[in-house]
Amino acid sequence: MSAHPIVQPDYAETTAFADAVRDGIRAADEGRKRPYSEVRNWLLSWGTEHEKPAPQRG
Repeated sequence: MSAHPIVQPDYAETTAFADAVRDGIRAADEGRKRPYSEVRNWLLSWGTEHEKPAPQRG
């Protein structure tokens, strides 16, 4: 028996991720994007007592 288990890919999760990436690229191509600083500040607030809402889509 192998010491390392064989990992089966999760196709539903992979497909959902690829779809989200395509949606994000399409949104950016259409000019719908948020400044880096807004997204960074939002992400840095995760897990804190003062978690911020996600930046609004443009």
